[in-house]
Amino acid sequence: EYETKFPDVPDGQFYSKAVIWAAEAEVVTGYTDSGYFGTNDPITREQMVTMMYRYADHMGYESEESADISKFTDADKVTEFAEAAMKWAVGNGIIEGKENTDGSYRLDPQGNTSRAECSIIIQRFMETFGE
Repeated sequence: EYETKFPDVPDGQFYSKAVIWAAEAEVVTGYTDSGYFGTNDPITREQMVTMMYRYADHMGYESEESADISKFTDADKVTEFAEAAMKWAVGNGIIEGKENTDGSYRLDPQGNTSRAECSIIIQRFMETFGE
């Protein structure tokens, strides 16, 4: 039976069951300040890798050690909730960073994840953890 977890995720929507499953599996938590899931919000790179990190944990996947992300020019911009996930994503080759004009790399943690970026993140995740 449907149980409301987020005020913006009503029963009967095409995404309702998936969001509720992800919440019960602790893959998603929603916004801590409002309790909303944010059904129509774009997803940031750090939010995307946080969900992948939590899913890998939920599934019990073995993974590489966390990486030092200080080499990225914007490592200090990673939000606290996503820090472990971003280090995990870099350590497992799921996120490689975006090249700056000077040849350095950035994580772009608050940048919206394009459909192409989502595809490559999922592909790298599956190549690393797929069965």
